[in-house]
Amino acid sequence: MFTAIFHDHYGYLAGTALAALALAGAAWWTARRLGSPQGRWWAGLAAAFTAMIGVTFMGSGPADGQCVINHDALEPFRTTQGLWNLAMTVPLGLFAVLAARRPLPVLVAVVALPLAVEFTQGSVDGLGRVCDSADAEMNILGGLAGAAVAALVLAVRGRVDWQAGVKAGLVAAGVLVVIGAGVARPLVSFTHLDGTGLSAADVTQRTAVEQAVEEAFGDRYELGRVYDQPCVGVPCTNVLFSLHPRGGAHPQGFADGTLSWPDKKRLSIEFAVGEGITATGFPVAGATAPAGEKAAYEAARWYMRAHYPWARQAAAHRTYPVGDRAELGWTTRWTWEDDGVLMPRALDVQVDRQGRVSRLDVTLGPTRLDLQRPKVSAVEAERIVRARLAAQSGGRGAPDEPRFDAFALKAVERDGEWRAEWLVHESVGAARDGAAPPAPGSADILWVDAVSGDVHVSAFGTG
Repeated sequence: MFTAIFHDHYGYLAGTALAALALAGAAWWTARRLGSPQGRWWAGLAAAFTAMIGVTFMGSGPADGQCVINHDALEPFRTTQGLWNLAMTVPLGLFAVLAARRPLPVLVAVVALPLAVEFTQGSVDGLGRVCDSADAEMNILGGLAGAAVAALVLAVRGRVDWQAGVKAGLVAAGVLVVIGAGVARPLVSFTHLDGTGLSAADVTQRTAVEQAVEEAFGDRYELGRVYDQPCVGVPCTNVLFSLHPRGGAHPQGFADGTLSWPDKKRLSIEFAVGEGITATGFPVAGATAPAGEKAAYEAARWYMRAHYPWARQAAAHRTYPVGDRAELGWTTRWTWEDDGVLMPRALDVQVDRQGRVSRLDVTLGPTRLDLQRPKVSAVEAERIVRARLAAQSGGRGAPDEPRFDAFALKAVERDGEWRAEWLVHESVGAARDGAAPPAPGSADILWVDAVSGDVHVSAFGTG
């Protein structure tokens, strides 16, 4: 676990440890000079504070101006990161009470410090990381636990002054509330989570995302938020994440992605597009702004060879425009086929008008399978879907007559068994020649088993 959390930061950690030792020595020397008998506890407090701040801001980057409010108070107790945050501040509260012998000011400090840290991570470029109430919750509880243990030990020995610093502590608490409400609050926006969907990703998931992003883009980007999200209505899980340019370059450029979990077989990353966003997309070495489909394919091919060379073995590839007039560029898709059935392996690379990769979809799976021979034809699959929808509508029909297109026969795994299934797309209006094929995860796609004729609403489960 240590390697997963701190990989590539050993030099930084060594520097933090040296700084902690130096400040601990300085705190001890200062306490002795001032005649305080608690020099060793002040030294411990200085070391604990330095270590906490150093580890907390390790790997910082641009701030995104957002903080997550997690309404599931128990969720961080179920994650490695949450328990780590709890343990990290126990020494802080412990040494603070042992050094100051005044519990109330320490209480104010152990509550205010984690809140200030999270606000800084959400609002200050260069110190930005994920601002999350769950982190503050566990840091506060850890600090309170350490303070409680120290206060109990001192109370048994009669060495704690419960009334000392009460007035100063209350004034400090009031000032902090005013600053938080009047200054800090307007600088960040809040996202509320109810605990039923997103939850903090664990160390293993974050490491897996880092490895997938490194394969896709090298070290150009660093991770922002990483969350675990169960799929809605189907038995699957995705790890959601955001990317930011490393080092704060082009802070307006960012991307969002998902990685299927725990199989890690499906990766999807999309860069932001919109008004005022000009620095998004991954630059392809040697590529220029494509004038058409052929140049876009060349750019996608260069990218593929550099990052996913296994796609050279694909059975086929196709390049198609994204948008009516290729406003968003072109996507090249590499696919594998076995006995007329698309295999569960594909690479989709979208190249924008500037010659940058603006979207990436990677699907890892076998390239050959021993499947039952299909008994349901494409026309029959379309009829099955039409009959199903007619039955669901109670014969009322629809204002516009829908069109059904069984556009692909693909291998799908359900309950551990691979089967050939028709992907049937429902649409209204005439088909466009050369248009991009519908995405398999689209809401208007139904999956028809090519052997049994059973209809499924997604590529997962049996419903």
